[in-house]
Amino acid sequence: MKILKNKWARAIIVILGVLLAVYLAVVAKLTWDGYQKQAAIDRFQESIEKPFREDTYGGKTPEETWAMFLDALKKEDFALASKYYDVEHQTEARKKLEELKREKKFSSWIKEIKTLEKDDNAYQGDRAYYSYKYYDEETRQYLWSDVVFYLNPYTKVWKIIW
Repeated sequence: MKILKNKWARAIIVILGVLLAVYLAVVAKLTWDGYQKQAAIDRFQESIEKPFREDTYGGKTPEETWAMFLDALKKEDFALASKYYDVEHQTEARKKLEELKREKKFSSWIKEIKTLEKDDNAYQGDRAYYSYKYYDEETRQYLWSDVVFYLNPYTKVWKIIW
């Protein structure tokens, strides 16, 4: 009877040992998979944040950014001027500026945007709201166009959203 108990005890210990080894292997695999997924998420997040972290074009105030933007426009440096826009709209902004130049609307447009006025309650969190007055040929009246700025949280410079 003693031999039987030892065989059963050994069998149970072996089975428990195998179950424990399988459990630990499964937990290790799940942990490793989770680590790899989190690493992939972190790399993706970094790739999204990188352009914002490296974007240093802009001023400490919306007015300073606007002055830098106007200075680049006066030099017709559209590559530089577009860098004062937020990262996601720089390419589009450059195309629009070049289009204004091609259509011979640039000179009149740059004269109109010189006067930037702060709106009531201009600052709302990381956004600032301004506008400028321009003459609309079609309606033959003066209108206002909004300019929205946002504060880049990584570099602490103000960017034009428009």
